[in-house]
Amino acid sequence: MSAPGAVPSRTDASPSGGEAAAPVTGDVVSFLTVYLILTLAVPSYLTISALGSMGRPSTLWALLGLFWWFFERLRRTTKLDAGSKAVRWILLLFLAAVLLSYAVSNLQGMPPSESSPADSGMLRVAGWVGIALLANDGIASPRRWLTLIRRLVLFGGLSGLLGLAQFLTSQTLLDWVSLPGFSAEGGHEVSSRGDFIRPSGTATQPLEYAVVLSMALPLALTLALSDKGRSVAARWWPALALTLACIMSGSRSAFIGAAVGVLFLIPTWPSAVRIRVLGALAVLLGLVYVSVPGIAGTVRGMFQTLGNDSSSLSRTESYVVAAEIAVRNLFFGRGFGTFLPNYRIFDNGYLTALVEVGVIGLALLLLLLSAGIWAALSAAYTRFPPRSLSRALGAGLAAAILAGAVLLSFFDGLNFSISAALLFLSVGLGGAYRGLAGAGAGAGTGAGAGTGAGTGIGEPRFDGPAARSPDKASSGPTSGVEGPP
Repeated sequence: MSAPGAVPSRTDASPSGGEAAAPVTGDVVSFLTVYLILTLAVPSYLTISALGSMGRPSTLWALLGLFWWFFERLRRTTKLDAGSKAVRWILLLFLAAVLLSYAVSNLQGMPPSESSPADSGMLRVAGWVGIALLANDGIASPRRWLTLIRRLVLFGGLSGLLGLAQFLTSQTLLDWVSLPGFSAEGGHEVSSRGDFIRPSGTATQPLEYAVVLSMALPLALTLALSDKGRSVAARWWPALALTLACIMSGSRSAFIGAAVGVLFLIPTWPSAVRIRVLGALAVLLGLVYVSVPGIAGTVRGMFQTLGNDSSSLSRTESYVVAAEIAVRNLFFGRGFGTFLPNYRIFDNGYLTALVEVGVIGLALLLLLLSAGIWAALSAAYTRFPPRSLSRALGAGLAAAILAGAVLLSFFDGLNFSISAALLFLSVGLGGAYRGLAGAGAGAGTGAGAGTGAGTGIGEPRFDGPAARSPDKASSGPTSGVEGPP
C-alpha cells in the first residue's frame, strides 16, 4: 500500500547504539489530518448510498489506516520501537474482544434487524483502532505530533464557530451540503432547549457535538497559553470559539465536559495564569449574559432539574435494565452495535458497552482510556521541566481524554462516529506522546541532556540528535517552551 508523500524517518537510539528503522513509511500526520477533515468537516449523517451505514467516508478512511498499519507490521524486519506498548496492546486486545463478541453473537444467531448493524459496528471499531494504532506508532517526530495537535484544535475551533452560527441563525446551515453519490442517513434536525436551539455542528445530535467541544477545549487552552511561537490571535481564537460554543450549546454535557477538562488543567497552571484565565472567563460570562437575554435562565434551568427530569431518571433506571440484559452474555456481550435504539437508549456508553461487548470488552475500554491518560501524564511529568510547552501538551491531552471519557457516561458515545473517533485518536496521540518523549530522553547527548531544559515537543529535538529527523535537524524551533507567564 502506498502512502501520501514520504517524510524524513524518525530514528530512535537502539540498545546497540545504532538506529531503528522508521515506524511507518509515509506521512501519518497528513493521513490523520484527512481523517480529521472527514470526521469533523463532512456532516456525519452523509454516507455513500451504495454502502449504506458502512459508507461513512471517515470509516472507510480509518479502515485504510488499519490496513496500512498491518502492512507496515508485516513489512518490517526489525522490532517496532515507537509509541506506547501498553496503548498498542490494549488497542489490539479491545479489537480482539469485539471480534470475539461478533463471532459469538453470529454463532448464537441474531435477528435479521441486528445483522447489518453488527457488521457495520465491527468495521467502525476496526477503523477506530486502526487510526489509534497509526497515531501511536507512526508519527515521525515531535514537530509532526505538534502539527497534528494544532490541526485538531483548528478543526475544533471551526466546529465551535459553526455551532455559534447555528445558535445565532436558528438553522443547521448544512442543508446545502449535498455530495454526488451520497445520501443522508437519519438527517440533521434542529433541537431546542428553552427559547434557544441546541447547536450540533456537523454531528448528528447535540450530545455528540458536546464531546467535540469538551475534548478540543483543553488542548486549545494549552496552545493559547503555551505555544508562544505563534501570534496571539492564532493561539486564542479557537479557545474563545470553543468556550462560547460550550456556553451557547444548551447542553449539560458540554458544560460538564468542559468543566472536567478545565478543572483538570487549573492545578497545572501558575497562580497568575489561573487568576487571569478565570477572570477572563467571568468577564466572558458577563458579556454573554448581557448580550443574550434569557441564556442565563436556560442554563440555570438545565441544572435545577438535574436528577428529576426524564433524561436523568432514564439514566438511573438504565443501570438495572443493563445488568439484567448483560448477565445473559456476561463475558463477551451480544455483539457491538446490536443493541438497537428501539430496544432502549441507555444514555450511558459504558452500560451499552457492557451489554454489547460484555465484561471483558468494557474492562478493556476502561483500561484503554486510562492508558491514554496515563501515557500522556506520566511522560509529561517525568520527561519535561515545569512550565515547558512539552509538559503542558501532555497535561492538555490527558484533560481532553478525561473529558471525553466522562461524557461517555452521559450518552452512548461509541454509537456515534465523531465522539468515538476523537476518543480513539486522542488515546493514540497519548501513546505517541509517551513514545516520542521516551525516545528523546533516551538519547541525551546534546546541550541540556539530562535536564530537559529548553527541549521537548515543539522543539527540533528532545535531548539529543538521535531523536531528530535528519532533514529537520538544521531547522529552528517552531514554538517557544517558556509556558504560561
